[in-house]
Parts: sequence; C-alpha cells; structure tokens
Amino acid sequence: MHSGKLAILLLILPVLAGSVSAAPAAEYFAGQDLHLSADEMTVYGGNGLADDRHVLLFEGDFRLSIGANDLSSEQAIVWIDTLRTVHQGVEQVDYNAKIYLKGNVSVTRGEGAKSTAMRQAVIEQGHSLVTSFKVTGEVYSKADVQYQARLRELKGTELYNEAISAADPVVLRPRIAEEAKIPGDVDPATVEDVDQHRMRDEMAVVDESADQVPAGEKSEAGQKQVQRETEPISDVYQYPIQIAAVGSEQPRIETSKLPSGMNIATIRGRFYMWQRSEDGEGLLEFQADNAVIFYSGENFSVAGDDASGDSLGSGRAEAVYVQGDIIMTEGPRTIRAEEVYYDFRFRRAIAVRAEMQQYDVDRGIPVYLRAAKLKKVTDNVFEAEDITLTTSEFYLPQVSMTASSLVLTDMTSVDERASREETESKYDAVLYDTRMKYKTATIFAWPKIRTDFERPDVPIRRASVGDSSDFGFSVETNWYLSKLLGIKEPEGVETDLAVDYYGQRGLGTGVAAEYERQDYYGWVSSYVIKDSGEDDLGRINSRENLEPESDWRGRFTARHRHYLPYDWQATVEVSYLSDKNFLESFYRDEFDNGKAQETLLYLKRLKENWAFSILNKVRINDWATETEELPTVEYHKLGESFWDHRLTYYSDTQVSRLKDRYSSDSSQQSPEQFYTFASTRHEVDAPLTVGQWQVVPFAAGTFGYEDQGGFIRNIDGTPGNREDTVWLGETGVRASTMLWNVDPTVKSEFWDLDGMRHIVQPHIEAAGYYDSDDVFEMRDYVNLGLSQRWQTHRGTEEFERTVNWMRLDLNATFLSETADDPVGPDKYIYNNPAVPVFARRRSVDFGLQRDMINADYSWRMSDVSTLLSDLSYDIDAGTVEQFDLGFVRYVYPDLSYYIGNRYLKRVTVDVPADDIFEEGSNSLIAAVTYNLNDRYTAVISQEYNFDYGHNVRSELTLIRRYHRLYYGFTFEIDESRDEQSVMFSVWPQGVDDLAIGSRDYVGITETIPQI
Repeated sequence: MHSGKLAILLLILPVLAGSVSAAPAAEYFAGQDLHLSADEMTVYGGNGLADDRHVLLFEGDFRLSIGANDLSSEQAIVWIDTLRTVHQGVEQVDYNAKIYLKGNVSVTRGEGAKSTAMRQAVIEQGHSLVTSFKVTGEVYSKADVQYQARLRELKGTELYNEAISAADPVVLRPRIAEEAKIPGDVDPATVEDVDQHRMRDEMAVVDESADQVPAGEKSEAGQKQVQRETEPISDVYQYPIQIAAVGSEQPRIETSKLPSGMNIATIRGRFYMWQRSEDGEGLLEFQADNAVIFYSGENFSVAGDDASGDSLGSGRAEAVYVQGDIIMTEGPRTIRAEEVYYDFRFRRAIAVRAEMQQYDVDRGIPVYLRAAKLKKVTDNVFEAEDITLTTSEFYLPQVSMTASSLVLTDMTSVDERASREETESKYDAVLYDTRMKYKTATIFAWPKIRTDFERPDVPIRRASVGDSSDFGFSVETNWYLSKLLGIKEPEGVETDLAVDYYGQRGLGTGVAAEYERQDYYGWVSSYVIKDSGEDDLGRINSRENLEPESDWRGRFTARHRHYLPYDWQATVEVSYLSDKNFLESFYRDEFDNGKAQETLLYLKRLKENWAFSILNKVRINDWATETEELPTVEYHKLGESFWDHRLTYYSDTQVSRLKDRYSSDSSQQSPEQFYTFASTRHEVDAPLTVGQWQVVPFAAGTFGYEDQGGFIRNIDGTPGNREDTVWLGETGVRASTMLWNVDPTVKSEFWDLDGMRHIVQPHIEAAGYYDSDDVFEMRDYVNLGLSQRWQTHRGTEEFERTVNWMRLDLNATFLSETADDPVGPDKYIYNNPAVPVFARRRSVDFGLQRDMINADYSWRMSDVSTLLSDLSYDIDAGTVEQFDLGFVRYVYPDLSYYIGNRYLKRVTVDVPADDIFEEGSNSLIAAVTYNLNDRYTAVISQEYNFDYGHNVRSELTLIRRYHRLYYGFTFEIDESRDEQSVMFSVWPQGVDDLAIGSRDYVGITETIPQI
C-alpha cells in the first residue's frame, strides 16, 4: 500500500502518463460533494436491494449540484452505489451515481465543470435526461417532506419504467464502438518552434536514455521492460481529447500540415483540455496558455469561430505539446510546469520545470517536489533530473534534499497496476549525487542512494551531538547501510551502520540488522570500539574510574526465531560481550530493561493444550557466572478435562542436565561438573458453581530431585539437612464471582459523568502444603481480593465510549508462618506453584514471606486529568513498605504536567569505604511542558530524594520553532551516575526519522498530547 513515506515523484509521473495509479490516494484530498434537494423525497428499500445501493425518488423542484455542474427538473430517480476501498489502513468511501431527470430539465455548467466526469444522454430535449458520474466526496440530500417505502411500490410505475429504459444505455464503463480506430504511427517530422522540436527529439530518444542507466542499477524487472516500444499501445480504447475555453476570452485554434504529412493544430490563449483515462473512470486535464496538437488524417476537428466556447475542438490526437503556466491534473493529483510534451499513443511524457504539492496525512505536513525535467520512459520506468524534495513552500527552503537524477522502476505487476482494487505497490529507485541541504549549505552528500520509498530517502537514520562528563564531546550516528552501499535490501530486512565518536573514549562502529519474513524473524547487533577511557557506572568509588581489561571492547548479539512445520518453532541466540561492564556503559537502557544476554538453542512444539520443549544453553563469556543447560526438557499440559468434564488436569514436568560455570575472577571453589535436576507437578481441579460463585477445589503433588547440592535451606533461612529427593502435597480452593449495579440517574457535568456502572469481583484463594522434609517446606496461605470498577459514558452521542472512571484493586494475604524480619514490599501474584521449585534448593525467596495488604487505585477525573496510586502494607510490622502517588494533567492549550511521590521503606545503601549509609527512599518527581509562546516551548523534569537529601536527576530542555524546523537544547544532571551532559537537537516538522540529537521531544510542540 502507498504510505506517508511513499515517493512524491511516483504520484506525479502517472499524471504525465495519463494512467490510473495502482492505489487510490483520494483520501489525501477533499472530494467533490453531491447535493440533492426537492420538495418531497422518498427513500426505497427491501425487495433484495443490496446494502450498498440506495434508490431515491425526488418530486417537485428537484435540484442537483456537484462541482460546477447544476441540474434541475420536476422529478428525478437517483441510484447511488457505495464503493469502498482501503488505502494505508484507512477506508475510502466513494459513490457511483446515476440520475434520471424528467420534466423541464435544465443543465448549467460553470467554469471547470469538466473536472467531474459526467456521462449523460438526452432522451428528449428539455424533457428528460440521464446522467451518471462518480462522487469522490459526500452525498447530501434534503427535502421538505420525507418518506420511506418498499422498492416494490416504485417498480411498475410509469416513471420507474421510463427511468429504467432510459438509464440502461448510460453505464458506468465506456461502450466502445466496434468501428473505433486507433491512430497509426507518428511519422518523423519537425516543428518550426524550437521548444517543440527539442521536446519531440527527447521523446524520440527517451528509450535510449533509459538504456544509459549504469550497469547493475536497473532492477531485473526494469531491465526486461526498458526497451524501445516500436508499436503504439493499442490493446486499450483511446478516448478523444476535448478542448474548451478558460474564462471569457476565446483562444485561437489554427490547423496546418507539416511537410511530412502530419497535421497539427496550434492553440493560442488560455484553454482547457481533457481526456478520459483508458478505463473511462478518470480524467487527464490540462490548463495552459499555448499548445500544439499532433494528429493524423481527419481524426481531429476544430469548431468554427462562432463556437460557443463549450467545445472548441475534439478528436483523437497522437501527441500534444503544451506551454505556459501549465496545470495538469488527474483525479486528486495536480502538477504545475512550464512545458509538457505528452505522447497519447505510447503513454510517455516529458515535463520541464515541474512542481507538485502532496499532503502527507501520516506526518501532517505538505511535501513539495520540484524537478527540472521529468520523463516517463516506459510503462513502469521513470527518470527525473535536478530534483528538490522539501516540506517548505518557499523557493529557498530551510531544509531540503536534492539529487541530480533518478531512475525509478515500478515493480508492481501489470495485473496489479491495472486492478481497480488497492494493491501494495513496490518500487526500486536509484538517486544520484544526493545532497541534504540547510538553505544553500550542503550538510551531507552521497554519490548514490538506492531506496524503495518505504523510509526517508536520505541514508542517515539518526544523529546525536552532545557533551557529557563521562564520554566528553560526542557524535553518535546511525545510517541505512543499504543506501550507503547503493544496494537493494531483501524484502523485510533493515540494516544500520553505527559510527560514533567520543572525545574521552574513542571511535566506535558497528552494524545492526532486523529482518522479518512470514516464517521467521530476528535481530543482529555488533559493535567494536578502541576504548581509551574508563567506566563510570555510579557515584560510589567502587563503580567509578573502572579500567577496562582491554582497549578493544565490543559485542555481538544475534537472536533468531523460526516457525517450522508440525507446530515446531526454533529459537537461536548468541551473545558475546568483551567484558562485564561494556553493556552497562555503552547500552545502559538494554542493560537495565533488556533480555538477559544468553547463548542457546531452544526447540518448542506447542499444540492445542500441551507444549514440549528442549533447551540447550552454554556460556561463552568467561567473566559471567551462569548455569549451563545441556539440555533441559519440559512438558506442560493445561486444562485437560476428564470424567465427563467434572475434573480438570494440569501437569508441569522438567528434567535438566546442568553445570554451574563461575566467572574467571570468582572465589568459588566448587567443581564445575554436570548434575541432574528434575521436578514434576500434577494438579486436579473440580470446578463447581455454588450460587453465583465459581468454586474450584484442587489437589496437587510435586516431586523434586537434585543430585549435586540437593535441597539445603529451611523455611526460616537456616541451613538444613541435605535432601536430594523431596515431595510436596497441596490442597486448596479458589473462588470468585462478579456483582454489578447500573444507575443511569448519575449525572455530573463537572465530573463528566453520564450514568454509572459499579462492577465488583471478589476472589478467594487458600492452600495448605504437606512436605517430606523441612528443606522443602512451603508456607500455607489465604488470599482475599476485591477488584472494583466504576464505569461511565463520555463523549458526544456520535462518539460515545465507556471509560473506567475509578479502579480499585485490593489484596490481603495471610501466611501460616512469616519471616522474622521485614523484607520490603511484597505482592501476591497467582502463578504455577511448580515454578519456584528450582529456586527452593538454595533459597527461601520463592514467594510471599510476610502478611501483606496491597492496593492499586486510579481515578480518571476527566479526559485530561488522572490520579494514580499504589500501596504495600506489612501487617506484621504495621508499616507501609511502599507508597506511590501521582497526578497528571493537561491544561489546554499550552500546559501539561506530572507530579508524584515514590516511597520505599526497605532501601539501604551501606558503603563503609565511601562513608555512605542511607536508609529509605522518598522521592518527589515532577515534569512540566509549557508553550511559552508560538516559538518557544520549555520542558523541565526533576527528581529529588528527601531521605538521601540529594537531587537524583534534573533536566531542562528549550525548544525553538522555525518554519517546519525545530531546534532543541537540553541540559541534564544525573546525580545517580555523577554525570552531566549537554545535547543539541534539530529535526524537521513531521519527519522525526531525520532528527539530529535527542528524539525525546520530537513533535512535542505540534500539540501537547492528551492524557
């Protein structure tokens, strides 16, 4: 499908060729609306009438208006068929309209009336008429009196029979007469006018210019189709051209014959020319000051001097040269140019000094393309010279991309291009001598770029310029690797090249790639740097000024998943890191939030309600402590019913061959040898319905085995006697229900309430355990929960929606035995009790350890204000272990802010070597975005910890808006890492892919997002 990133050039060239684009773009433009009115209107339905067809009868002073066309009559029958297409994920609705008018028929057409392609047949002059056309806008109808009736009431009436008989010849597709002839070949000829002679010569060698594309630059499809077409395209009907005046002044048309025998007609004065496209559905239109029309024989005729101006000439032409303030239009696409030569037979064209504007809906910006010359070489190969692409309407734009030439191949198949349905177009283009410019200054240049127009066409993906205390002055860049190399990427592949410079560290580079196909997808990342600096990972001495073991540092990570036959899937991961601090230093976000760095092969078969898997995991980073699995085999069965659905069975089984590998600097003396771990759990549920409650009693048994260290830890954390083989019995019950009440009388304009629905979901769960030994003991528990929702309606009647006005979730968990000391915030989450068996060998941290109450609350006060909070309360200690409270607000149109507090009681930082002892954490977090005026926006964020008495992080950003260009300046202090940094950013409006610097604030000045 055409996307917002699609090349604007491709939208121009089909206009020059007079062809219909493969995918409609009408949704980018306002269509022409159809207005219908009368004294009385009857809407008919039933009798098998399709949902997408409407039949209407108008009586008394009927009027029709579309574009510059106005029709009226005493009566009318209207048929309207709905046409639906989907483009870029957006549904486009058009209509085919056919109207029969009767009695005192009047037709008025104003200037530009031909822009709506109306086909009409006069049945009886002044008495009846039939017309049909396509409506690209909306249909509006009104009448003083309106009725509804069944279609059978209209059928059989005299008016309906007349309408059906008259309307039959007026079909929505052209009727081509059998005797219709196509003009023959154009004889070589010269024209006295120098510009005409030059452009005709260019058309004669246009195929040769296509052959001059450098070797290897044409796509395979382009190589097959860039060849000289010696015969005109004669497999489609060629409609005649029509000429009319523009304005009150009549243009002069003169005919003459060249020595070669070719006839020409010259037009002097502003004129309007149009021709239907091959399918008869669209129009190719010209407005210009002068023209020369080339035709053979008597195929073109000129009206006399006394012509009314509605039709000054018509016929089948072979080519036309137009000059002077040209406006060329096909459907929603319009191009302006100084000169155009158009060959109707071969559907080829040249436009000189052309400009086109296209509105990019996805990005919310206009896009302008200017070219010194545009050519259509063949039906799917195009060329352009001296191109400028920009979002600015000024002659000298602030930011633009230029190219000396372009060769573009439409890879869409002929059948797809001819289809009336929307298809996904595929393009392959090569741009030469490309330059990214700021006004007249070139900020980036590259000799050749190859693109498919699915992404921005410059090779740079992003850039960042700044200065920090840890890395010094820094320039970080990412590039589209395929565009740099001038090669075409395979479908579904995206490759990046990173080139970075850090003043205090050195020069680094790497390649990353993402790929996705129907049966597999994956990601690869590599990076290497000769590091001349030190790592600063925190503000305590033990994490500052860390000398790397080697100057050469880097990574290689690859992850691949493949979907195989018979419901199998394979996952392969490889992760090599040069040292333990590299990822945290250079890829901080991935270190904090990303998946673990592992090397493994994982096979899984998932079918219906069971899964089988084999995992092989090895260690390749000798500085890391990991457990190798060679292999681990698992089998899971979920929700298997038996005994006539009275019981439900679950099982989870794992068998592993393991080896504990210790880091090279570890003091661990245990031998690295293989050992076996096995566990299996089987559960049987008996679901029941008791009143309005769903009750599920259950019983389960768990077996565990480990032959190296065994199970060695008691429930209170003290060492126990080693047991290699353990088992655990379990019985319990789960129960839940739902209650609700609706009160439509709840109304409040202040709180934006329209009715209230209160939903209450209480739930209970309890379990008791029976262990074989203290080292496998688990705590009995009871969990009581209550989930509540208060819902209301918001929005206009047309866009009414249901929202959660308030949400409150409460959970209280009580244990048979609690840990002696508070352990911090803890939350009950139901999951499979077999999961912690592996951790239970060495630790007691496998589940809740203290009696806790947890609460989670949100209040959506309005569509622009929300209050959020959560709490964790230790019942045994009588203390709040965690509390969060935040408020977010948008104040139209200039202000949005967040203020919140985060409290954690059991946080202790004890570093005697640095004389640091801090207990607890109570932070205030605030962020404000404010539009100071039309040009400046300020963003301030702050986190301060009262318990530590320190700033955690401060940031100030000032954004300056210019015409379709933004500048940002960011100053940041991160006390948690003892780091200060300055960042300068630049980005074009709507094109965040081309941001230089931080992209955190791209688009923030467009509109402050609603909450």
